Amino acid sequence: MVSNAARQLAGEQQPRQIPKKKVSRQPRIAPSPVRWSKFERFLVVVGSLVTLTLMLNLLSTKININNQQRHLQDIQTQISKAKSSNTSSQQEIAELTSQSHLKSAAHKYGLTDKNSNVRNVNK
Repeated sequence: MVSNAARQLAGEQQPRQIPKKKVSRQPRIAPSPVRWSKFERFLVVVGSLVTLTLMLNLLSTKININNQQRHLQDIQTQISKAKSSNTSSQQEIAELTSQSHLKSAAHKYGLTDKNSNVRNVNK
């Protein structure tokens, strides 16, 4: 009969086991938490206070920047309105000082314009 199983030798001896050294086991002691020293507590408190101060300072700075930006926008709006007003005033001045408007105003009040008596003087 054909067998796939490995053949067992009857006369073969088991390999020798190497004797292990005996290790005495010591009971494990659970580590107890180490208390913080006064210096470590002081450092944590000072670090926390510095962090809190910096956070408040940053918040205050951001609020101040936002207020200044709003103020700048208000001023830019006022400048834009003033420029627009100046432009319309300049247009009105140009219209009122035009030759045709001056002639119509002179005619309205009965004044005459004699071009022969008018001279242009340039420096």
